[in-house]
Amino acid sequence: CLCRAHSLMSVLPGHSVVKYFTLPFNEVEIEDWAKTQREALAGPVTFGQLFTTAGCSHRSKEIMEIVQIYAHVPTLIGCSASGLIAGHQEIENEAGCCIALYHLPGTQARAIHLPLDTFEPTDRVTKIRAAIGPHPENVNAWTLFASSESIGNEAWLPDWDHATEHRTTIGGFACAATDGHESELYLNGAVYTDGAVALGLEGAVTIEPLISQGCRPVGSPWTITQAQDNIIHQIGNRPILEVLRDTLEGMSQQEQQKASGNVFIGLVLDEYKASFSAGDFLVRNLAAIDPKTGAVAIATPLRIGQNLQFQIRDASTASSDFELHLKLKAAELADRTIYGSCLCDCIGRGTSLYGVPDHDVSMIHEIYPDLPIIGLFCNGEFATSQNRTLLHGYAASLGLFVKRT
Repeated sequence: CLCRAHSLMSVLPGHSVVKYFTLPFNEVEIEDWAKTQREALAGPVTFGQLFTTAGCSHRSKEIMEIVQIYAHVPTLIGCSASGLIAGHQEIENEAGCCIALYHLPGTQARAIHLPLDTFEPTDRVTKIRAAIGPHPENVNAWTLFASSESIGNEAWLPDWDHATEHRTTIGGFACAATDGHESELYLNGAVYTDGAVALGLEGAVTIEPLISQGCRPVGSPWTITQAQDNIIHQIGNRPILEVLRDTLEGMSQQEQQKASGNVFIGLVLDEYKASFSAGDFLVRNLAAIDPKTGAVAIATPLRIGQNLQFQIRDASTASSDFELHLKLKAAELADRTIYGSCLCDCIGRGTSLYGVPDHDVSMIHEIYPDLPIIGLFCNGEFATSQNRTLLHGYAASLGLFVKRT
């Protein structure tokens, strides 16, 4: 029974704290909070997280220094974002920063920067292994934040899985804090504008991932019959643009209105399934359309024989899918101690999808009433599912810090 599972879950107080700070920047306020939380936590800080938005990112070094000194934080990681998530709020249109501190008993954190040359195709696994350090098997799970401007695709994720021995990974691509500026990555007082930063947990605590999609499939599944790199020419031996037009014309007028400017491509995750529904796809934008040839480009390399289905971003589907996955995860974690969380939401969610603020954090708190939540709106979400770390779109990637079994 899912209801019974909810009652058995234990969110342990005093093990994570989250705070949102708005502008103007107030050094004393952050300093006082850091001192207070150091005393409020049940033990020493294991690590902290920092996310910033426009107007605050240029103070990130100063913020990291204050937090690490006054809260005695040994390891601090984070990035710039398009919006912030803190407690019961999703802050989408205000400048500021949010900070989380975690006390995870019997747990150590290792944190790394992966420079841009780590992601070059030659010897990528070897270079990632060198960056993450010795004994990668000791790490239970990772949080990972990357620069979309410098990396920009997911071709490296299979090598990340290989190098980390397929450990659970959650996170996302950082967003530029202001137009014309690069996104920023934070690690122990340093600010990077390329590559990625990652934090691994060793010891008694791991991360339980949850991924929920924001789109639903429309029309029928199709097999790619002609493609080159990331360009789809034909599906079912017909030009893909022709099939898309037929799919849209076969929908009701109401559905066509929902689909206007809101159509995506879903690549099937499990080719062995007999049928597909919401959550069975990697959702990708239509990056370019060639009306003359009927070809469509997406940001992911493709292969002939791969299955796809057109998708529509849909608030009702996103909400029900997230609720279902939260309840299933609650049942899975019955009798497990939960210490905290991190939520990576796509910039395509929030009020632009639901029409109301704070939707996803409100739904989380219906299932986990006392859970401290920090997070960000990012430009693509990482989550591990079935031993594979994937880049998702229009998704919510939630990581729960839980006691290992």
